[in-house]
Amino acid sequence: MYVSEIHIRGFRCFSADSPLTLKLRSGLNILAGPNDAGKTAIIDAPRHVLWTRGDDFVRLDPGDFHVSAGGERATEMLIRCSFEGLEPDEEARFLEWCTNENGVLRLYVCLRASLRKQSGGGFAVATQYRAGRDADGLPLEGELREYLKATYLKPLRDAERELRSGRRSRLSRILGALPVMASQSKASATGETATLVDVMKRTDDDIDDNNGVTKVEEAVNSTFLDKLSFANDQLTATLGLGAKGSFEQLLERMELYLDPPAGHTERVARGLGYNNLLFMAAELLLLESHPEQVPFLLIEEPEAHLHPQHQTLFMQLLEEHTVPPKTGEDRKQVQILLTTHSPQLAAGAHLENVTLVVNQSTFSLDKGQTKLEDDDYTFLRRFLDATKANLFFARGLLIIEGDAENLLLPTVARKLGRPLGKHGVSIVNVGHRGLFRYSRILQRLDDRILPIPIALIPDRDIPPDAAKGMIRTGRRTESDYSAAELADHMATLRADEGGCVKAFPSEQWTLEYDLARTAELAVMVHQAVMLAKRPAGKTSEQIKDDAAKQIATWRGEAGSTDEAIAARIYEPMLKKSVSKAQVAEQMAKLIDELPDDAVTFRRKLPNYLVKAVDYVTSATPHPEDSAAEADEAAEAES
Repeated sequence: MYVSEIHIRGFRCFSADSPLTLKLRSGLNILAGPNDAGKTAIIDAPRHVLWTRGDDFVRLDPGDFHVSAGGERATEMLIRCSFEGLEPDEEARFLEWCTNENGVLRLYVCLRASLRKQSGGGFAVATQYRAGRDADGLPLEGELREYLKATYLKPLRDAERELRSGRRSRLSRILGALPVMASQSKASATGETATLVDVMKRTDDDIDDNNGVTKVEEAVNSTFLDKLSFANDQLTATLGLGAKGSFEQLLERMELYLDPPAGHTERVARGLGYNNLLFMAAELLLLESHPEQVPFLLIEEPEAHLHPQHQTLFMQLLEEHTVPPKTGEDRKQVQILLTTHSPQLAAGAHLENVTLVVNQSTFSLDKGQTKLEDDDYTFLRRFLDATKANLFFARGLLIIEGDAENLLLPTVARKLGRPLGKHGVSIVNVGHRGLFRYSRILQRLDDRILPIPIALIPDRDIPPDAAKGMIRTGRRTESDYSAAELADHMATLRADEGGCVKAFPSEQWTLEYDLARTAELAVMVHQAVMLAKRPAGKTSEQIKDDAAKQIATWRGEAGSTDEAIAARIYEPMLKKSVSKAQVAEQMAKLIDELPDDAVTFRRKLPNYLVKAVDYVTSATPHPEDSAAEADEAAEAES
């Protein structure tokens, strides 16, 4: 059996009017999204209703009840975990508590809580744990609650302490619960292999007979305890391993630790990340081995202390242990619900396992939920790396085609008074024209709109007539297209708009050409090209002066146009005699040096760039917002 759904209303950020119903897969479930979106509340909800193993018992308090924007606190709460896929023995175990829905047995475990104001001041929280979809079934207590408990791994956990020996240590409870340890808790029969109890008792006896140990015992007993004892209550002590106690006490003396690295012979302290990996491995071993508990694991931020490459390995391990066991495998399928802020973890996961949590709403990225085609999932599995996976955590997105835009747009936005970092906007550089492959991740098949403004900035890729002598033979330029063809081409560039996604195609050819075509920026772009070339023997100031003079000369030539000058500026980039990325880097420096304020700089830029930056840094992600509204907002902000 596994948790198929979590329903929350009246708990923390989830109101009764806007409850959360989250569908879960039977294997791996990843919650990704920005801070304060509701991920921790989702993790904590099953902790409250199912309870957890270990020492992390949680109790509801008045602060867990939802508070509206107007400050009114809810007085009723319901958290429900729905279980499906019950095995025959589980159906028999929970038959009285199950609900038969169209011939399918489901187990609903509910926490219903009420907040009551006490006459003497303060509040009291009353809770009920019942079965039934609306908590109207039988109470769930005793062994049934033990079977349903989840395992919870908190963020920034002290894994080394959890694996250390000691009274009621987490490790001793893991070991004691493993089926393989059951046969080790009793002495072996004559002729059989020694059990753990046999080994520890034999070792304990050897220690009892050790000369040094007996001398210490005698000193303690005769020198101290004899003098501290009453006549009828003699105190004596034994120095040993304590193996004469219970099996649980024996397990409490055990530790699980990493062996020393290569080249070391003595045990050494290992890092937090390695110890966390070891601890999570121990918990996974228990979950997939124990026959008397639901293998449901809750993890918050497993990336804590982990090197990025280890995060990738860890995600691969989770996926391996959350798939159904193969024939002959002696293990249970583990169900995991984890939260993360790590692009590395998100990039390493199958997209189908990810659910975005944004503004207390959830958006599954499973097939049939997004506008991605099946081959898109295959493509993204190969190419969605950590640099692109930041799209799962952003408040706004610019999806671009190349390095030049990646280097230049943050500076442009900052100069416009709309720094991307301040607005939580990330840039996803896909390195090719397939922008839609990534934008469709966040477009919903049911047309729900994610509250994340996403701007696509594709190149128009139609050379001007002035560039005809620079391009390959047979490639068409502006005048070779009919008005209908141009309209169709632009419609193609905007074909993937919808929901929170809006396209802002370049107005002419490419970003660099469009900037050079702008009369106020032509000198600056040419200066950036010449600085990227770095002529020998000249200072930066000399190079910039030469570039400005050359632009003045070109403008003075008969028949000169902005298009012709822009084409001449762009030609070194087109013919790859200079790197676009290097030009963009120099251009970013020159923009920073401009004395322009935001309003002045805004007027110099191509309109599509301004609109794209305004859109992704706006509070409202709806693509139907007019450009006029964006301009008015920018003017007010400036």
